[in-house]
This record gives sequence, C-alpha cells and structure tokens, in this order.
Amino acid sequence: MIKNYVLLAIRNLHKNKLHTLINMLGMIVAFTCSIIIVLLVYQQFSYDNFQLNKNTIYKVYHYAKGPQGEETGTAMAYPLTPALLNEHIGIEKATSILNAGKLVRYHDKLFDLNTTLVDTDFLKMFTFPVLQGNTSTPLANIGDVVLTQTTAEKIFGPENPIGKDIEVKLGKDWQAVTISAVVKDFPVNSTIKFSLLTRTEVSPIYKDIQHNWDNQNHDVYVQLAGNTTQQQVEDRLRSLLQKYNPVNPELAKANGYKPDNKGDYWSLRLLPFKEEHFNPQLGNGSTISKAFLYILLLISGVIILIASFNFVNINIGLSFTRTKEIAVRKCLGARRKEIWLQVWGESFMMVFISMLFAVGAVVVLLQYFNRSFDARLSTMYLFQPVILIVLIGLVLIVSFIASGYPSAVLAKLKTVEILKGKITIKRPGFLRNALIVAQFVIAIALICSTIILFQQFNYLRSAPLGYTTQSVISIPIRNNDKGNEIVTKLRTRLASQSAVLSVSGSDVNFGLGEDHSTTTSVICFTYGDKDICGQVLRCGADILKTLSIQPVSGRDFSTAYAADTSTRAIATQSFADQFGKNTEAGFSYYADSTEPKINIVGIIPDIQVKSLSDRQRPVIIFFNKQDLMNYALVKVNTRNPAATMDMIKKVYAGIEPGAEFKGSYVNENIDRLYKDEKMMADLFTIAAAIAILLSCMGLFGIASIIIRQRVKEIGVRKVLGASIASIFTLTSREFVKPVIIAFLIAVPLCWWVMNTWLQNYTVRITIHWWVFAIAGMASLVITICTVSFHAIKAALANPVHSLRTD
Repeated sequence: MIKNYVLLAIRNLHKNKLHTLINMLGMIVAFTCSIIIVLLVYQQFSYDNFQLNKNTIYKVYHYAKGPQGEETGTAMAYPLTPALLNEHIGIEKATSILNAGKLVRYHDKLFDLNTTLVDTDFLKMFTFPVLQGNTSTPLANIGDVVLTQTTAEKIFGPENPIGKDIEVKLGKDWQAVTISAVVKDFPVNSTIKFSLLTRTEVSPIYKDIQHNWDNQNHDVYVQLAGNTTQQQVEDRLRSLLQKYNPVNPELAKANGYKPDNKGDYWSLRLLPFKEEHFNPQLGNGSTISKAFLYILLLISGVIILIASFNFVNINIGLSFTRTKEIAVRKCLGARRKEIWLQVWGESFMMVFISMLFAVGAVVVLLQYFNRSFDARLSTMYLFQPVILIVLIGLVLIVSFIASGYPSAVLAKLKTVEILKGKITIKRPGFLRNALIVAQFVIAIALICSTIILFQQFNYLRSAPLGYTTQSVISIPIRNNDKGNEIVTKLRTRLASQSAVLSVSGSDVNFGLGEDHSTTTSVICFTYGDKDICGQVLRCGADILKTLSIQPVSGRDFSTAYAADTSTRAIATQSFADQFGKNTEAGFSYYADSTEPKINIVGIIPDIQVKSLSDRQRPVIIFFNKQDLMNYALVKVNTRNPAATMDMIKKVYAGIEPGAEFKGSYVNENIDRLYKDEKMMADLFTIAAAIAILLSCMGLFGIASIIIRQRVKEIGVRKVLGASIASIFTLTSREFVKPVIIAFLIAVPLCWWVMNTWLQNYTVRITIHWWVFAIAGMASLVITICTVSFHAIKAALANPVHSLRTD
C-alpha cells in the first residue's frame, strides 16, 4: 500500500515538474539557511555547558547609578577574595582571575603564551580535567603552574612536562615556576580560556597591593554554598562592603550618584556564570547578546515561513486542477483519509528530499561560512540530538503546513458535483492573497532593516572618534617591559622613510588589534568635594601628532622637554571640566596626598577609545617614559598601505627579533569592535535576498497557475478586442495589490522595531523616509518583473488555442 502511495506521488510530482522544482528549490534554500543559523545559535547557547558547577558559580561585579546612567564593572581589589571566604556569607569557594603575562621561557626557547593568575580554588570550581600530574591540588604551592594539553605540547613536544621548571614573564620580571599538572584543552565554547595557570601571589605587584581596596585590576568568581541563593549573598555583601570599603553617601550624592532600590550608592552584585557569555557589558571574550540570537532564530523562522507560504499557495492552486482525478479516485472507493494521505505524502516527499539536499549543502558551505563570519561551526553539530529533533520537526511541520489546507479541501469535495462540473474556482481567494501579503510584509521589512543596519554600521565605523584611524598602524610589543626602548628605536630607524610621519607608543590599543586584546584602566580620586574619574592611557612622545589630535590648549608630549615625566599628563575637555569651568592647560592637582603632583600640559577635545556603543568617558593621558609600553603607533602617509606595512614589518623584525608581527591599521581595529553589528547586517542582507528570491519564486509559480486557470477568460477578452497592454495590466494588477497592502503594513512595523533597536546606541542615525520608499519601489518592480513572463505570454497567446475546447 505504501508503495502505491509513493508511486502515485512520484507520478503527480512529475506531472507538475515546474511547480515541483519551484517548491523544492525554495525549501532547499530555506532549509540550508535555517540549519546554518540554528547551528550557530546552538553553539552559542551551548557555551560553558561542560562546566559541572555552572549553576552555582557567579561573577562579582559592582553597580552604581551615576550622573550619566548605570555604571557597572568587574575589576576588583585583591583583598576582596579572602574577605568573601572569611566572612562566611554563603560563599564556598572563590578565585581571582587575571591575564598578566605574554611570554614564557624554557631554556633558550621563548614562547608567546599568556599567563593567567588564579587562586587555589580555580580548578575546584571550574571543570578542566587534569590529564597528568597532581590531580587533587595542582596549585597547592605558590610556584606551581598548570598547562593546557596544547601548551605542554608546544613547549615540550613529546617530553613529560611534569616537574620541569619554566619561567613566565610578569611585568619586568621573570618568575621561575614548576609544572605540577597538565589539564585537558578547553572546548571552543568556553568563556574562560588560558594557556598557563599559576598562583596570584606570583605577581610582582601582589605584595604591594594585596591589602589595597582602591587598586582594582582583576575579575573575581565565587561558588555559592549549598542551599544559598544569589539574593541572600547579595544582601550579605552589603555588610561586607560597610566593613571593608564603605562609601561616603554625602560625597556620592554631591557627585551626582543616586541610591539604588536598597539605598546603596555603590554595591557588589553577582552575575550567574551561565549568563556571562550573553552579557557584553560584564562578560569576557567573545560575548553575544541573547537578543541577537533570538533575532537570528526569528530570521530562520521567517525564511522557513516564506518558503512554506510558497508551498501552500502553489499547492492550493494546483489542488483545483486535480478535482477530476480526486473524483475518479473516490468513485473507485478511496476514502477521505486516503485522499488526505495522498496529498500530504506528496508534500512530505518533497520536503524530506529538500531537507536531505539542504543538509548536504550545509556540509559544503559550512567552511565558507566559518571563514566569512569568523565562526567555528562543526558538521558534528548535525548529529546532536537537539539538532536532529529540530530537523525532523521541521520536515513534519512544514509538510503539514504545506498540504494541510489543500488536502482537507480536496478530501471534502463531493464526487457528484465535481463530475457535473459544478466546482469552478477561478480565483484563489482570501487565503492566497493573505499569504502573498505576509510574504511581502516580511520581505519589505527585511529590506528596510538591512538598509538601516548598514547605515548604522557605517555610521559607527565612520563617526569621528577624535583621532585619526585611517593612517595609523598599531603594533603589539612582545617585550613590553622594553616598550619605550623599542618605540625609540623604531622612531629612529623609520625617520628616513618618507612614508612615515611620526612614531609613538601606548599601553592601550585603539580598537581591537590582531592580538585580540583590549584593556581598560580607570582612575578615580577625591578632589576637594568632588569625585574625579577618568579612563587612563599611558603614552609616549608625539602621541597627539601620531593620532592627529589638535590640542585645545597646551601642547603634546615631546622628547624636547626634559621635564616630561610620568607626572605630566594631557586631559580631555570633559576630564578637565570636572575640576571647574574654563580650565586650561597648565593647572595641576594631587590625586592622592602621598603621590606627586600631576601637571596638565595639554587639553584636547574628547576622544572615544573604545566602541561607540559604550558611553564616552573622560580620558587622562599620562606621559609614559619608563613604564611598560604595550603598543607602538606609527602614523604613515602612503598610497600603498600594504607595501608600507611590509616595510615597517621588516624594520620591526630587526628591533625585536623572533617576535611575531601583528601590526594592523587602527581603522581595521575599530571595525573589529563592531563584529556583531557587521554580522547582523550581513545576515540581514542574506535573509532579505533570500526572502525576495523565495517570494519571487512563489509569485512565479502561483502566477503560472492563476493565468492557466484564466486562459479562456483571456481568450474571450482578446476576441472581443482587448489589447495586449490591457490584458497585461489585468493579469499583473492582481499581484500588485497585495504588495501595496504589504508595504502599508510593513513600514510602521519596521520603523517601530528599528527605532527601538537604535535606542541601544548613544551614537545613532536618524531613520529617513526614503529608506521605506526604496523598499516599496523595489518590491513593486520585482513583483511586476516576476509575473510579467506569464502575463505577457498569456497576452500574446492565440485565443484560438484557448477556446478550441469550447
């Protein structure tokens, strides 16, 4: 019996080859795109699932209601971790985490590897299984170090690393440590990433600041004790702060801060570890917002929906060309259930085959997608139970959607009425038009959203940051303790190059460089009755010249001024304004009674060091004459950026031999800050193109059916003298009306959604009316072009052929 159904389905599909092809191509495209999106979302939601304690681990962050809105941060002081454990507030384990070094030495070999400082509880809290060495307490001693599997192979090759000594560079000092264990490599979907782990106490500055609550430079994670809730611990953290680091309410209020709902001007809160990957403000590494993932799922669903609409429309149209076939089958004894199964079986076969082709397409395209979107999707995800359930569910749901209504209608038709010719349906009616409207509402909304997304993305990229980005090269310095010396050598050796205009250095990168590192340092102090805060940069001579910043008053740092030391600084206008109105260069202040006086030698317009998605902060730039320098900055003037980069690379190789050159233009670094916006814009572009393509395929298919049903009407009109133009207009008008209705629905909906989305940015575009006009005109033109083939063909047809049967 099943064999008969299959053979009958194949015969009917072959009979309507064009519409079968349209349906299957549409479903293949829709399934392919949707599967890739589902894999991407699955990977993101699987982050840190391997962590056995993920439900009881939290990240500590501070919260305050500042004069410019909510302020949050994760930088903590060293005394906090022991206080959290000693005060018995429901915290079972705690660890600090700080990326502190970039170099490792073993005998005469030097390796570019990051050293992460943690506490003894780290490997008890987080699931990184020990493969070799001390499995119970691998960080029991201060001199212990734990390597990942890949790091151990990189340093030692096939040798057994356990018990061997290596040196890690922290600041200016090389620290000798002993390998106590090797842990399994962390998976791709891990928030916490590291190469080497060693104790916090190894840091050369630890002893100086271990009791200092004002110096905050690392993250802290805690694991709650059993039967203890997040709310209980957050309530107890209030008393802990009052004991160790109380806030002056009057001073906070005078500086524009407001109390939270518990009356605190500054508080410590807990972020669930399982939510860190989805919190761009408080998370580390490649975070992503859940809203973005839900938008991706929505796009996936929309694409499937459009393809399903096509399927339904074409099946509805074809169903009324099969009435006599159904009547004959009923005369031969077929029951309503068998008719329904036949129609559904044909749809299921098409959807199932389309899914198989789509899975094959995903396997082929996944590598290209990973390369294009900097993703790490694996074909192995296709075999995960959740993904298999989703794929099977899609096949069943889409096949039921596509065939449900047509099969139900055909099953209910009365045999006698069909054979007497009383079933005549010239127009598909309300449902068909409603589906076309829905398709084009989605398509127009996606076109408008894509244009607005690209406008916002380009605006973020091109908006003035207060300094030059196009012609400045940023070079990470490996031996950063010799950073000033390296920058000086680079300045000297590039002085004869006409393409090089100036050289400087910075401890902070501008944007996100090739080394994928970004740091932020903030200083706050009390000045009279005010709290002064600002983002801190430490830069070398000619920093303003290199970044093309024109001072409002004062001057740049310069080697010509012997007095320029670490007590000299350049302030942005907003930083200087905190001291009083009309402040000009030349004033000085004490940040602390024990520190030397800071002299402001220049005031510059405000600059944006980080992404424009973040609130602009006041900035203070200290002259860095002897401190660590992490980046060399080279300003160039050239029409051949690639050749200039190669030239600088060769010069730099002679200054820091063996160091991997990771130089990049600052404008490229800035672009990396907007990876999510770019991915969203690209995916919306693809989604809009696919939505238009699928809508056109559906229109093409349904137009062929509708015009085929009206062929005799058209023949009569031609015999009565109707012109080709009038017949073309008549047949096209039926498809233009739903598009106009879709436009009227899509415009206000899209404007509201995109305007709401833009509110997330402090710097944003204004939505213009012409965006919607372009989308409407494009949809109208596409519709006319799509149906014109069948309309013109019908208008040019000889009426003799269409009327011959009458």
